[in-house]
Amino acid sequence: METDSRSAYLNARKLARKYVSDFADTDTKGYLPILDTRLQGVVIVGEINLGFHEIPLRKIIGTKTVARSNSFAGNFMPLLAEDSEFAQKWQKVYSSQLREGIREPVTVYEYINRYYVLEGNKRVSILKYLGAASIYGNVIRLIPERDESNTEISIYYEFLDFDKRLFFDNLWFSTKGRFTRLVNQTQQYLKNHPEIKEDITSVINSVHRRFREAYKAVGLKGLNLTTGDALVEYINVFGFPYKTPAKELKRNIRNAYSQFLVAAGERYREQVEVTDKEGSLLQVKTGIFRSTNKIKAAIAFEDTPETSLWTRFHARAIDRVEKKYRDNLRIDRLYNVSVDPREGYKQIASLAAQKPDIIFTTSPAMSDASLRLALENPDIIVINCDTPREGKNLHTFFFKMYDLTFLCGVLAAAMSESGKIGYMSASKLLLSPTYDLNAFAIGAKLINPRIKVLDFSLQMINNWNELDRARAAFAENGADVAFCRHSPDNPLERKAFPDVYAQIYKIHPQSGVPLESLAGATYDWEPYYSKVLSDAILGKSSLLDGHIEGNPIHFGWGLSTGIMDIYPVDSVIGVAGRLLNIFRDLIKENRINPFEGPIYDNEEALRIEEGYVPTLMEIQEMDWYERSVVNLN
Repeated sequence: METDSRSAYLNARKLARKYVSDFADTDTKGYLPILDTRLQGVVIVGEINLGFHEIPLRKIIGTKTVARSNSFAGNFMPLLAEDSEFAQKWQKVYSSQLREGIREPVTVYEYINRYYVLEGNKRVSILKYLGAASIYGNVIRLIPERDESNTEISIYYEFLDFDKRLFFDNLWFSTKGRFTRLVNQTQQYLKNHPEIKEDITSVINSVHRRFREAYKAVGLKGLNLTTGDALVEYINVFGFPYKTPAKELKRNIRNAYSQFLVAAGERYREQVEVTDKEGSLLQVKTGIFRSTNKIKAAIAFEDTPETSLWTRFHARAIDRVEKKYRDNLRIDRLYNVSVDPREGYKQIASLAAQKPDIIFTTSPAMSDASLRLALENPDIIVINCDTPREGKNLHTFFFKMYDLTFLCGVLAAAMSESGKIGYMSASKLLLSPTYDLNAFAIGAKLINPRIKVLDFSLQMINNWNELDRARAAFAENGADVAFCRHSPDNPLERKAFPDVYAQIYKIHPQSGVPLESLAGATYDWEPYYSKVLSDAILGKSSLLDGHIEGNPIHFGWGLSTGIMDIYPVDSVIGVAGRLLNIFRDLIKENRINPFEGPIYDNEEALRIEEGYVPTLMEIQEMDWYERSVVNLN
């Protein structure tokens, strides 16, 4: 035994000396980091004894005081000569470990999710040498002063704000907000499963422990993610893995690899602005389609054409395209897909079971279900109708609605005599009310630099009390023209205006009640579906080349594609109509962009620099209002 312990010490010392040599140029010179040194200049606002826990050895990175710092290299291997008293004690503890194991717990200080030894440096050294995973010990937490400018401390405080006595158990994140997401995900799961009697901390730690084992076993490469980061992404796609079998966990983790790459920032959403001059949307990927002249597609709807204008527009377009290519195209349809990601996934998966070449999902509410379907079926193209969003390895398509609302603003300003226009926005619409409203205001301002756009935000478009309040507010503030969207779930408006999603009205100066319609705005998804499916039939495009290997793509369909337009009534055809046509042509020919700077907000701050044209993502993320906008509520 003595020979074994001496041999172990000599081997460990070799590892220590090599480490010091390799890291001699670092701040610690290859020796153990010292917590007391790290804390110089740091304000500690609290100290909590967390009690006894199994401490991950990989997270024990240093010693508390300077006393033992030169006895160990930075990898905790011993440095002192083999005939030293220190070496004899190390070997004695090593022999005891082989006979009985480490029975006496160590004492460590925890500071920002890392551990520093106060008592038990040799015990830690020996277990690290032997390749152990953890050691039992008493944990004392040091709490630094809150500092939101420090990423590490701000992440740390997410844990502390949840529970200052929470033991992390290997759990950490690379970005602030992810622990909060994990807590919310866990709380939602426990709310739906009242039979689970464990407290939330125990559930988080146990689920993460099992997930971590599976994640490490799969051995994914090239990911700059903590296992906590990966767990949050996993839950978003596959649901909460409470007691999920290890085999299923590993399979799902492998399927989620491309999503992990997106979460780690290794892939970024590409944006393609589609025009009428586009050829095939992307290069051909050989073999993605089983035939170059026979295509099988599937499409999922959140509602039915009878209950939703949004579904009606998609369904009618796909019907016409199927009829047009009936000899080369078959389309399966699925209606009333649940907005719950788990139930929605089960329903959409029934379409995937039929092995189509491509699946369209027509609502942003299907985004999570579509992502899981895409990850699990790399041989099927899955594309979701949604505005561009970061963080998902899911391909999306949408029209550039701001092109159309820009034109609506041009016409509304041309028809206004008072120089004040009402705009009804809605916070619960699928579209962002902010960038749409800004595009409308910018278009109006090009016609009348002194124009005022009066914004009244509705909670729901078909709430008649809100509509009356909006109209009264417009009249009270002097508006004589107003822009209003139609409700996709109002049967009266669907019957009266089956193809119109919004109108511009002349309104009564006292009541704000519409007097006459000046123009209607509409969109038609047929150009989109026709382009995608005809390219596929001709073998010109896979639409999404490199479905798993490449970046997620968002296709933004512009005015020039024929997917949307504005139609003035006969009484408007004249100077205003000619003005509208001029700006329509400028948009189609890409000679003008509504958001080209300089643009100021309604607090006089410069938001877009002169000459700069923001991306689709930047446009969507606007959280400010253009200078001419006046918010009425």
